[in-house]
Amino acid sequence: MIVTAINVVFDFDGSLATSFVGGLMFRRYTDESKVEEASQRYRSEQTSLREYQEEVFDLSVEAPAEMSKRAAECAGIRPLAHEVSERVWESGGTVSVASAGLDFYIQPVLEKANLNRINIHSGKVISDSTELPPFRYDYPSWNTSCKGDWVTCKCRVINDLKPTGEVVFVGDGTGSDVCAATNAADKVFASGRLLSYCNKNGIAAEEFGDDFEPVLSYVESKTSSNGAQ
Repeated sequence: MIVTAINVVFDFDGSLATSFVGGLMFRRYTDESKVEEASQRYRSEQTSLREYQEEVFDLSVEAPAEMSKRAAECAGIRPLAHEVSERVWESGGTVSVASAGLDFYIQPVLEKANLNRINIHSGKVISDSTELPPFRYDYPSWNTSCKGDWVTCKCRVINDLKPTGEVVFVGDGTGSDVCAATNAADKVFASGRLLSYCNKNGIAAEEFGDDFEPVLSYVESKTSSNGAQ
């Protein structure tokens, strides 16, 4: 079979980004006791991930513009992300972020890293960037048929890319990452909780660590065989 392109879909927090950037946005900039109460409700499944995220961000003392600036200053991108992306783009493929997070902290991190060509699928804050919470939210990459209230349907993002070629998913979490790895991706690179889940449940996944060397090697092998140089 001739594959026309290879596409890579990254989870953001803890995968493409080396830290949980979303947590950096509200930790120490909210009432910690109220955040802990919201966390307990989420852990006990009284609220969904989307509801929890809205609840804690609406506790913030900052507007999105302020959080965007901090994200760019504090967050880092995993080494070899540029090389993976450039190789995919040279082959005619697409690089995307599929995240349960919010666009106002993802976009500035990518822009600072000169990776603003990456397509972002995430929740959005549609309030004015200078307004304090409560914020208004939008979820353009949600799928009503998705079983979890996970902000973004990563399976939908992956399946929309499949007509163009193979889709590689890179993630580290549970919930939507597990769903994408189990039900949609052609190839999975995993770390953390996602890797543990895949190993325990017989889902083929290759580990990535401090950098994306395994992902780059795979993309290079696939694009070279497809004629990309």
